[in-house]
Amino acid sequence: MSLTERLQTTLRVVIIDDSADLREVLRMTLERAGTFAVVGEAGNGREGADLVAAQRPDVALLDIMMPDMDGLEALSQIRSRCPETVIVMLSSLGSAQMTLRALTAGADGYVQKGRPLSELLAQMQLLVAKRMGEGAAHLAPSVPGQVEPHSYNYLDQAPFGLVHVRGSSVVLANREATRMIGDFIASGAALADVSPALAAHLAAHPDLEGSATLTMGDPPRQVQVKVRRSGNDRLVYLHADAGSGAELLRRAIATTAHELRGPIGVLMAAIETVTAQEEPLAQTDRTHLMEVMGRQVRLLEHITADLLTAAQAQHGTVTPDVREVDAVDLVGALVPADVELQVSEDRIPAMVVDPLHVQQMLGNLLSNAAKYGAPPLLVRLSASGVHVRIDVEDNGPGVPPDFRPRLFEEYARAPGTSARGTGLGLFVVRALAAAGGGSVAYTPREPNGSVFTLLLPAAFDTGR
Repeated sequence: MSLTERLQTTLRVVIIDDSADLREVLRMTLERAGTFAVVGEAGNGREGADLVAAQRPDVALLDIMMPDMDGLEALSQIRSRCPETVIVMLSSLGSAQMTLRALTAGADGYVQKGRPLSELLAQMQLLVAKRMGEGAAHLAPSVPGQVEPHSYNYLDQAPFGLVHVRGSSVVLANREATRMIGDFIASGAALADVSPALAAHLAAHPDLEGSATLTMGDPPRQVQVKVRRSGNDRLVYLHADAGSGAELLRRAIATTAHELRGPIGVLMAAIETVTAQEEPLAQTDRTHLMEVMGRQVRLLEHITADLLTAAQAQHGTVTPDVREVDAVDLVGALVPADVELQVSEDRIPAMVVDPLHVQQMLGNLLSNAAKYGAPPLLVRLSASGVHVRIDVEDNGPGVPPDFRPRLFEEYARAPGTSARGTGLGLFVVRALAAAGGGSVAYTPREPNGSVFTLLLPAAFDTGR
C-alpha cells in the first residue's frame, strides 16, 4: 500500500489524558473527522503505555501532567515498546523548554491544549506521513536510554539531569546532570566515584521505582531523584529542588496557571466542537458536551475559590458566615455516591459553621485523597467533645514523613509529585477551619493510607 493510500484509510488513535472530559471531546472530534478511529483511552501514563502496547495504534495522544506516571515517563516506555507509533504530546504548558524536553525524550510532536482542534488533526496527519515516509531507519531507539550518538547533543539541551546507569557504572550523563552533581561524568565511570550519595541510594534500594530527595553536588544542594528501570538498566532523572522564596513563587504561579488552563482548554475544545460548521451534532452529543462544559466551569470555580481564600488568609480577612446546621444532613449531601460515609451510632450534634466553607474543606480533602491516595475512600462522622469530627481516609501510600511538617503550607507539594494541583488545597482547609474555630490534622492510617481529621465546633457540648 502506498503512502497516499495508507493516509486515506482510518488512522487508529489512543488518547491518554487524566481528564475524562477532554478525552470525550477529543474522541468526538476525531471520529467526526472521518479519518480517525479511537481504539482506546487511558487516564494515566502507566495504563496508557500498556494500552498502546496492546493496541499498537498509528497515533498516541499523550498528556504530560498525569498521576501515577506522567507523560514524559510513559513516553520512553511507549517509544521502546511501539517504535512505529506516532506520539503527540499534549500539555497546557506552552514553554519552549517543555516542548524541547518532550521532543528530546522521543515525541514526534507537541501541541498546546487550547489551540484549535483543526491544528491537532492536521499535525497528526503530517506526522504520520513524515514517519511513514522516513521508514524504520529513522525510528527512535528501541530501548530507553540507548541514545544514538547524534542525539546526545539534544540531551545536553534538556532542562533536567539524566544519568543512565548499568550495574554500578555510568553509561551516559547529560550536561544538566553534570552541573547538578558537580563533576565531569565520563561514560564507563563508576557511579560511586561520580556521586557516592546516588550510588548508595541505588544500592540501598535496588528495586526502587520512585522518587526521593538527596543531597549532592558542590556546593551541596537538594536534588529530586526519580528512578525508572529498563531491563537491567536504570534511568535516573534529576531535578534541582526549589530553594528560594522567589523560585517557590514562580513555581506556584506556573502551577496555578497550568491548573486554570486545563479546564479552559477543555472548554475551548468543546465550544469549537459545538459550533463547528460541518455536519450538525446529534442531540446526545450536544448534551454530553454541555455536561462537559458544566463540569469544567465548576472546576474553574473551585480553583478560583481556593485562590481567593488563600489571598484572604494571607491578609487575615477570612470571615465565615456561621449558622447552626445539621451535621449528618450537611455532610451526607456533600459526600459523593462513590465514597462511603460512616456515621457514628452516638448522637451527632449540630455544627456551628459556614456551610459553604464546610463544602470547600470537605471537597478539598476528598480531591486530595483521590489524587494522592488510593480507593476505597471513606468519610467518618462522629462526635468529639465540643466538636464534630470528620475523618477522610484513603488507602494510598500516605504522606512521606519528611514532608509532613510542610503538609498544610501554602503551595507545598511533596517531591516527585506528578498529580495536578495548585498546592493550595490543604492550606485552604487549614485556613477555613481555623477561621471557623476548628482545626485539621493528618495521621498515617494503618497499615497504609492517610487520615485527615476536621474538628468543627458543635452547637453544644456532648460530654464526650
